[in-house]
Amino acid sequence: MKTTISLFFFALVTSSVFSQAKVSLKIIQNGAAVAPVNGEYELKKAPFSVEFTFDVNTVDGVFVNADFTDAVYKIGDKAPLADLQDIPFKIVKEDNFNPNKQIAINSDNWSFWFYNKGTNEYRWDRDIKTVDANTVTATRTIEQVFFPVKEKALKMAEVTEPLYLFFLVTNPYNQRGVVREFYRQRMKLNFK
Repeated sequence: MKTTISLFFFALVTSSVFSQAKVSLKIIQNGAAVAPVNGEYELKKAPFSVEFTFDVNTVDGVFVNADFTDAVYKIGDKAPLADLQDIPFKIVKEDNFNPNKQIAINSDNWSFWFYNKGTNEYRWDRDIKTVDANTVTATRTIEQVFFPVKEKALKMAEVTEPLYLFFLVTNPYNQRGVVREFYRQRMKLNFK
């Protein structure tokens, strides 16, 4: 009986730790966080950054779907993702340290912006800020959008339509047998 209670308590604590993973996403432009208005972000046609603060013990990265159509974005905040188990296999190849300062646009695939301090390998800008012993803030600068299928880039000054972003945090890669969603955030970026 004590073993059963202990296992139940451990499962409960583990579950609450993952469901309350410390995660924060912000859009930064001209050095300041951009606040959403009616759920949408109004940006200038200029470079911006995505800032991700997370606990490195419970999160290894964030999946990102970026597109000029709202197919994934319109799924909403609560509806299940039909292809959740397949997302880790639909990753667009990207370079370490974001040398081209871009975001990949693709309705069918996802980016995985991860951070691995041990191997010094990650998809964020090179400068990772330490918040405390367990928390870091990673930044991804976006100066252009990139279309992998066409191998074509477009500077932010040339973007004329809204950009739909869908961020998804799941259980860490080394614990992935079954992919579980821990956090999602949707952003619609309008450029003026």
